[in-house]
Amino acid sequence: MNKDILKQWEKNKNKLQKYFETTNQEAYTSYGKILKAIIKYVLNETDDYWNTYDTKIKVIDDGEYQGTQIFIIHRNVYQPSLSDYLYTYVYYGSCSGCDTLQSIEYSADNYGEGLPTKKQVKDYMLLALHLVQNLKTLKEQEENE
Repeated sequence: MNKDILKQWEKNKNKLQKYFETTNQEAYTSYGKILKAIIKYVLNETDDYWNTYDTKIKVIDDGEYQGTQIFIIHRNVYQPSLSDYLYTYVYYGSCSGCDTLQSIEYSADNYGEGLPTKKQVKDYMLLALHLVQNLKTLKEQEENE
């Protein structure tokens, strides 16, 4: 995990948790929407504009009912380089038994509507942490090959 991103997570994860606690679940019904919330409440909580990320996420998803979604975001800089791009990914499925997000949504009687329960908030935060833990720059990936 990128140490700067880890610092941002530790510093701002409470803001993301507050978002989950006070926002109806209909606002974050996809992995992409959760990643946008991570960008807004965790990564972009800085005074340094050039160290923030664009919320226009590029998604690669060649699956149908199950597969992998790859998300690519970039730093708010003119002509980003490899080190300015982050990527993360999730594996998804077609039912609550094989898809993490669906499992969270349907784990309570609210069926993914309205405000989440305390357990759902905890589970959304764990899902968000996994997305953050998978964040790497494209430059890091190139160096690891």
